[in-house]
Amino acid sequence: MKWILRVHRRDPTRKDPLLMVDAGSNHGLFSMVATVSGAHAIAFEPQMHLRSVIGLGARLNQVSRRARVLPFAVLDKYRKLSMSNYEINDGGIGSLDFSNKDSIIQTQTIPLDSLPSFNSLFADESNEKTLINKPQEISAQYAAGLEACNEGKATKMNEALLLRQPIHFLKVDVEGFELQALDSATKLFEAGLVEHCVLEFGPPDRWDITIENMNPATQQAEIRKQTIAHAKKILHRVVDEWDMDIYLLPAIGWTNTIQWMLDRNVNFNEKGNGNKIVHHLKSWDFDGKPQDNDEFESELDGKNQLVTEVIPLRKDLIDGYMDDMQNIGEMYLWFVKRTGNQNVMKKLEI
Repeated sequence: MKWILRVHRRDPTRKDPLLMVDAGSNHGLFSMVATVSGAHAIAFEPQMHLRSVIGLGARLNQVSRRARVLPFAVLDKYRKLSMSNYEINDGGIGSLDFSNKDSIIQTQTIPLDSLPSFNSLFADESNEKTLINKPQEISAQYAAGLEACNEGKATKMNEALLLRQPIHFLKVDVEGFELQALDSATKLFEAGLVEHCVLEFGPPDRWDITIENMNPATQQAEIRKQTIAHAKKILHRVVDEWDMDIYLLPAIGWTNTIQWMLDRNVNFNEKGNGNKIVHHLKSWDFDGKPQDNDEFESELDGKNQLVTEVIPLRKDLIDGYMDDMQNIGEMYLWFVKRTGNQNVMKKLEI
């Protein structure tokens, strides 16, 4: 993320504010890194105790004016739902729960393409109020539209109230509801507003809780059939409709992913010898300007300018990879807009 935001921050052709959206912020680490990197950050965090942690972090890092924490959870519908597991690991794995109606934590869900407009959150550049605790604090019109959608009086929000400008980095980590989160951002992806998206993805047993009115204990096979088909459909949309490339990032299933590729004779190396699978993304002097001389540059110097390792997930590999993902394990996916700033991916090497 730091490399992506640096390239976009220093892009002289950029006309819109540098923006990061943090769907499933938890303790707010990504949001803090984004704001100290010069971006505005919009974070989703329905757990009040974690919102307070993010607010404190923003004050300590003196970035309160560029951070806003919304009290919502991300879903593909407007609903008011309970949360479970908020007491485990300080809320680190708190998740939406369709079956538990008596939880002490209740939250409003909204689709990602119903994010409040940038100006409704950041118009007052002197405003250091990071935490937004109710929709009325965004605007009376936004609160009214949200309530109308909750009550079934409307199916969508007024477009004039919503964010419709570039998101330079979208991070999604919503404890199993990643497929619904991607569906909920359809308008943003279709309009080409998302430059980069990184999300925690799989394995499929994480998605069991997302199928309402089905019991994972007795209907696991049918649930997995539905969720894996859903995952395939979304990833093909990413490639075919949203004009983005998919890369796999290091995570628990990294070693298994490399072996999975080798077992299928995948070879990205045209030279035909040595490493066939893993690519290396490196930073480079893309604008000829003086360095920032910050911790990130020191980190890159220590790693020979390596930003990250990645493995491309080609279109022809998507279905098989999803079928085997339960055995592969959790991965992180990175969607890259093909027509975005080319400086980000220019030094992708194998």
